[in-house]
Amino acid sequence: MFRLCKSVASKTSLDQDSSRPLTLEDLVEHFVASKRSLNTQTVLWRATDIVNTARKLLEENAVLAAKNTAIHNIVDQQVEALEAVRRGIDMVEAEVGTEFKQLLHDVDTSFSGLNSTLAVLRDTPIEAVLQPLGTPQKHLYDFIDSATVSNLEGTLRACIDRYNEAHGTLDDSTDAFDTALDNLRSSIENVPMTPATTSNPSPIPSLYHDLEAHAREAAQAFQSLVQHYDLCITALRHTEGGSAAATQATGDAPVHSGDDIAATPEPMSEDERQDMLNVLRKDAHEVEDVVTEIQERGSEMTFLLSQIEIHINHLRNEASALFSILQMISRITGEVKRHIATSRFFHASWLEDTRPSLVNGIEESENQREFYERFDLAYAELLVEISSRRRRHEKAKRKAEEAQKELDRLRVEDERAREHFTLAQGDFLPLDIWPGLRDPPRHYEVRPVPVAVEIEDDNLDGVDEWGDVGRAESGGVQSIPQLGRNVVERALTRVKRRM
Repeated sequence: MFRLCKSVASKTSLDQDSSRPLTLEDLVEHFVASKRSLNTQTVLWRATDIVNTARKLLEENAVLAAKNTAIHNIVDQQVEALEAVRRGIDMVEAEVGTEFKQLLHDVDTSFSGLNSTLAVLRDTPIEAVLQPLGTPQKHLYDFIDSATVSNLEGTLRACIDRYNEAHGTLDDSTDAFDTALDNLRSSIENVPMTPATTSNPSPIPSLYHDLEAHAREAAQAFQSLVQHYDLCITALRHTEGGSAAATQATGDAPVHSGDDIAATPEPMSEDERQDMLNVLRKDAHEVEDVVTEIQERGSEMTFLLSQIEIHINHLRNEASALFSILQMISRITGEVKRHIATSRFFHASWLEDTRPSLVNGIEESENQREFYERFDLAYAELLVEISSRRRRHEKAKRKAEEAQKELDRLRVEDERAREHFTLAQGDFLPLDIWPGLRDPPRHYEVRPVPVAVEIEDDNLDGVDEWGDVGRAESGGVQSIPQLGRNVVERALTRVKRRM
């Protein structure tokens, strides 16, 4: 913009009124306008305050920007650490959960096999011929201790209940942890981010630079007004009656000048005076524009300061929100210890209680199933053994009967031979020649050998020589029952299938 201060000796073209000489009234009017223009000094005072305020805000901007950046980094690190802890808890839970599901499947499979075996025992009746008369029908299941299975099921059920309780406690802990992390993430997302990035840094340095430029330009413009004012005073000094006219017009002594109008002016030639008046005449037309410029620059500085303050307020709000985030992280970090302790307890209870109990339960269930399967197999083999014993018994019985018949035949033959000898020689032999001369043949008899076995009388239905009529043989040995052919065949099939 064109400035009023010019060299008095400069030659410029004048406006259309340049041909008319300036009167004393014109000079007084220019003087009054010049003095009034100096009121823009308040704008300079305000500009000084704005610059000082902006300088402090510039310093605060640097501090807040650095602080907020550092806190952002700290928050990111802390959130990453918290999320790492949460993932660690998830890994423990997932690892335990996977193994628990597998062991639970193994438990179900094992008990399914055990229950299938028990169902076989329930459906396998004891052959009636093996039981005392009048005994109610029994099955293999009646001969086992079912309380062992029930106790094992109860133990595993209690173990699973303890696991579910520990897992429920862990779920409550992780839910609280997740809620805290969600709130933290939400709070971070809602932090009022200051509109400044690496590619778009803080606008305050640029705004402050513009403020200084406006202040400098306003000061220079005001200096032009001061110089114009001084030029008006000089012109009045070199005009007759100028001092009195200026005092009368303003009502007081002029200001902003080191000399008053009444002071004795320095000598000046008429040409120099005319040149001075020409400059004054031209500059007087620009006073209003310069005043407007100063006021506009003051308004622009006020606007720029408001932009700086808006950005600083963004930074302050961001700093306040980040401080709240740090407090939230501090609270969550304090709670993390409890979450970790809960996870450790869950893992320890798994390693020390649940897992060993399930593994032992599976092993014991398998052992019981194997034992009861062997029991079922042993009963099938018992039926086969009874059938084999019966066959051997029948064979021995036939051999005994054959031997008895041969003995009886020999005895009859011996009796006949003795009778024939007696008839032929008896009259000739005295009886005292051999005491056994007239004895009958020795009698031999084939029969079961008695065995000393304790047996209740009511278990015996009768006794015969060979154990065929009653349920016990003579001498306390129970008779070998006669099993049906189909019973033995089914037993043989079961034995072969399990070999």
